[in-house]
Amino acid sequence: MAVKHLESEILHLTEELIRIPSTQARPEKIIQCADFIENWLDGYEVKCERFDINGVPSIGVFPSDTARVMVLLMAHFDVVEAEKETLFTPRIENGKLYGRGAIDDKYAVAISLLLFREHLASLQKKGLSQKDMCFGLLLTGDEEVGGKNGVGKICEKIDTDFFITLDGGNPGLIVKKEKGVIRLYLETTGTAAHAARPWLGENAFDLLIDDYMAVKELFTCETVDHWHKTVALTQCEAGNGSVNILAGQAKATLDIRYTEHESPDEIIKAVEDAVSGKITVFEKSPLFFGGESPHFAQLQKYSDGAVFGFEHGASDACYMSERKIPGAVWGAEGEMSQHTEDEHIVLDSLYSIFNSLNAFLAEIAER
Repeated sequence: MAVKHLESEILHLTEELIRIPSTQARPEKIIQCADFIENWLDGYEVKCERFDINGVPSIGVFPSDTARVMVLLMAHFDVVEAEKETLFTPRIENGKLYGRGAIDDKYAVAISLLLFREHLASLQKKGLSQKDMCFGLLLTGDEEVGGKNGVGKICEKIDTDFFITLDGGNPGLIVKKEKGVIRLYLETTGTAAHAARPWLGENAFDLLIDDYMAVKELFTCETVDHWHKTVALTQCEAGNGSVNILAGQAKATLDIRYTEHESPDEIIKAVEDAVSGKITVFEKSPLFFGGESPHFAQLQKYSDGAVFGFEHGASDACYMSERKIPGAVWGAEGEMSQHTEDEHIVLDSLYSIFNSLNAFLAEIAER
């Protein structure tokens, strides 16, 4: 099954998915994207299972109702918001496909769908059917907000020997380890006063700054590979909208990443002890560890020389490793452009990843 004759179809399907602005701020578009995928599968008479958990749509494609597969491919069709709507109009320049979701993670949805269709067609030529497939798909709609209602819930229903999350790494890097995530709110309360007489009040924004600087003192470790805990202030708000009043309330969102060398509960306790304000944890995700499996050697064999390593980001893979299921995070080359206005995928890597997975899955099927 050569990839060359499928390149235009892989590209076209990825472009069609990019055109759907499936961001968390537009839940109806996430549903539209799920509908598009479901209709695409139906057009090729591929049976799928639709999950809707707390308003989050996901789609599973399995050999049978038991959801038992040797290998599971995972991808997500929700994307982060774009400041410019033009990012949802895909374009090709210098061998790269640009657009929101090009590398995170619409291309992975496209190649997963086409891999399943092509391998199913090969089985059908032998008189076999979907129940004879060796791999399945799980495509979800909430990875960008933690994946709790996608992979976080559905993985409990799936029995698999090995998984590949197509959402990270690059053709030369098969990821076997990712950091855990803690996200929390830091809130401070002051006393509002006229900005002309600040001595009559207490600026909650000043208190917030002091608290954030105290938190940063807990994250001073620096190593060459950056495999250590980090903190970033990602959102901040204060005041009541008036330009001449000291803020009575202030609030910041902190994004903390941690490694196997730290305890998330100890980090949270240290932050609480360091600040005067209130801490509210709204997300705590575990680390991802790939575990051990003979499938790693098989995957590497078809990867054209990829090495095993780690990434600082996080993905839905953490839910699978929490269940002690071995697997990897792997994907095409996006030149670290995800979540930027320059988001893109290198087309040669798109086709090579498809080709590698195609060969890997063919060997799994033969065994």
